[in-house]
Amino acid sequence: MSAFLVAWGDVVSGAHGLVDQALEVDPLGGTSVAWSASLKQLKVTPIEEDERLPTCQKNKQTKGAPVPEVHAALQAFVSSKRALVLATLTPEQRTVAEAGLVTLLEHAKAHYAQKASEPVKRGLFKHAKVTASKHQYGTKSGPEVYVMECPVCRGPRQTESLSCVFCGADL
Repeated sequence: MSAFLVAWGDVVSGAHGLVDQALEVDPLGGTSVAWSASLKQLKVTPIEEDERLPTCQKNKQTKGAPVPEVHAALQAFVSSKRALVLATLTPEQRTVAEAGLVTLLEHAKAHYAQKASEPVKRGLFKHAKVTASKHQYGTKSGPEVYVMECPVCRGPRQTESLSCVFCGADL
């Protein structure tokens, strides 16, 4: 049973890694060295260069590799690990594990499609907020003090006045 758990963990973490790698492809519909290497390793034929961007636009993507290409890569990855996952199981356990692999694949595909079509939030202070939350003293839970921010540029309130010092908008 421990061999099954190790193999299952490899499948889950590998699918998660593929989704993350595909989301990091920049620009939209482009490719990266890592993504191209993963496609080559999985023996997945990439979508033609002139069809990549229209495919992404058709799927209403805002980032990442084209959805059909990612789905093919996930399918190939799960198929390549199927025998390893099922190797030590009884026939009854294999039936349950097969259903689990199908569910995992469906969830990974849906997760990528959702993440790839999320609106890209751009703002002057986005990077600073992300970096601050990752700092050793940053908080991920609700803060004890709330800082008023500008609804236009998301800059922090710095004075007693109710106008933004960065863009001049009313707070």
